[in-house]
Amino acid sequence: MFKYGISYYVMEDGARKPQSGVDARLLRPGTDWQSGLRLNETENSGYYECLIETEADCGFYEVWDNRGNPNGAFGGKTCTIGKLDARGLQNDCIYGNHILDGVVTGSKIANEAIGTEHLQNGLLSLAKLQYETQDQDKGVGDNSQASPAKLSDDKVITHVLDKEYQELPHIILTNQCDAFLYVADAKIEGNLVTIMIGISQVYTATDPFYKLLALAK
Repeated sequence: MFKYGISYYVMEDGARKPQSGVDARLLRPGTDWQSGLRLNETENSGYYECLIETEADCGFYEVWDNRGNPNGAFGGKTCTIGKLDARGLQNDCIYGNHILDGVVTGSKIANEAIGTEHLQNGLLSLAKLQYETQDQDKGVGDNSQASPAKLSDDKVITHVLDKEYQELPHIILTNQCDAFLYVADAKIEGNLVTIMIGISQVYTATDPFYKLLALAK
């Protein structure tokens, strides 16, 4: 459990007088006034405080109040309660020489905390791309509705990717059977991607055998 407090004063006749009735709140950077954590005044003392009881609420805050704006405004003060979190780190504040070898590992980075836009050109290898694979067992035939599809009955095999995507990924089809298969269409609706594999010609193959690879940034 952590406690944070701040005092407000006004000057009267050269002396500091506690200021009561201030609406003071702690805000995460980028959040709005209504979502701020309210500081409670103790006995009209001009001293305002709050308790942080859970680790998830620890981290970097801006101190806002309503002294100059009834809708709240940043008062110029900040604080860190408990451990510093990512909101308290500004651009370019940490360099490679500040980090010991092996200190920053995947287990210490929160999910989705780093996107490809945060990485310099050349730092993103193929192994770091978002990707998924599917094979014939995930495809559904247009006529047979079977999975795997039936080369003797179907003309199109439909795949719906398991992951969600912000944009249409790059699709690679690797055919491993004696039939002419090709990517007939790929589309994204919402965040779901549907891929249509066309069956143009069947030679000696009796069953479809192939792999799909989807690559995204």
